[in-house]
Amino acid sequence: MSNEKGVTIVDIAHRLNMSASTVSKALKDDKTISAITRERVKALAKEWNYIPNQAARNFQQNKSFTLAIVIPDLLDQFYALAINGIEEVAIQNNYNVIICQSYDNSEREINILNHLVSSRIDGIIIVVSKNTKDLTIFDNMEKQGIPIVFFARSIQQPSFSSVSSDHNDGALKAINLLIKRGHKRIAHLAGPNALLTSHLRHTAYKKALEQNNIPYDAALVKATDFSYESTSTALTELYKDKHPPTAFFVFKSYVGLDIKRFLQSSHPKKLKHTDIIGFGNLPLIKQLETKPTASLDENSQMMGRQAAELLFEKIKDTEAEKFHLRKILLSLATLLYMNKQ
Repeated sequence: MSNEKGVTIVDIAHRLNMSASTVSKALKDDKTISAITRERVKALAKEWNYIPNQAARNFQQNKSFTLAIVIPDLLDQFYALAINGIEEVAIQNNYNVIICQSYDNSEREINILNHLVSSRIDGIIIVVSKNTKDLTIFDNMEKQGIPIVFFARSIQQPSFSSVSSDHNDGALKAINLLIKRGHKRIAHLAGPNALLTSHLRHTAYKKALEQNNIPYDAALVKATDFSYESTSTALTELYKDKHPPTAFFVFKSYVGLDIKRFLQSSHPKKLKHTDIIGFGNLPLIKQLETKPTASLDENSQMMGRQAAELLFEKIKDTEAEKFHLRKILLSLATLLYMNKQ
């Protein structure tokens, strides 16, 4: 049979002189339909290359069987590994995954979310952009029955479920190691001020210093928007001090790599004696000739699995008011020592 729009159940029913409902049940192997009828229907469906209309089935069940991941940058290995973990769980639940990039732009993020809502997405795992402040759209989405799990970056609104690292655990491990290596002038390169995670890690840094009886010095704290230019500006200010830092505790490993780049070009003599520790162990670090001192391994693939499992818990609840609110804080793995000096 030739049909530009494809063969339908109605076409098969007309050819076999059956009702469409009989054909539909036969294709689903419904035992209320005789074996002979089921065989006839399946044989013709195979001959005509019948493809089930999944969209129609999904519409009947009020589900798309698709979830979305919204991340700032697919090139960031941290997020790429997290996607692997999320997809593992999605496949186990017979779900497809759509991956969207916000490029850390809050306006683009809103456009993506609006499109996902209109596409009848079943749930969303999101790493909010570094400039996201207004969470109204997320409130509205959950009211519409679209569950959301925030991943990696913490947010101000306590009414959403999330999966992130234990910032206090990470900061204490990092500061303890740097002190053991003889450092007291330990700078902190924080993330963008709009991110709650930046403030949580800054607070954890202060707490770790206090526990080690090291006075907090606000001059040793600078924010970066994750670009090399922003990090370079912050470092230039730090190295104008009469007593510049000898070590760094940074928001994430990519910032640590930018510090090494800056020192290589501007203060090469300090490079060998400057220790750097950041969140997010990255596979690429193993390939570098000059590595950071250590990384705090957040195991983003495991975090991705946790976020997906949490999302599917919420998807199985059909009413918004039944959504489980859970916040998962994951301890970081033992520090991974990159350089032995």
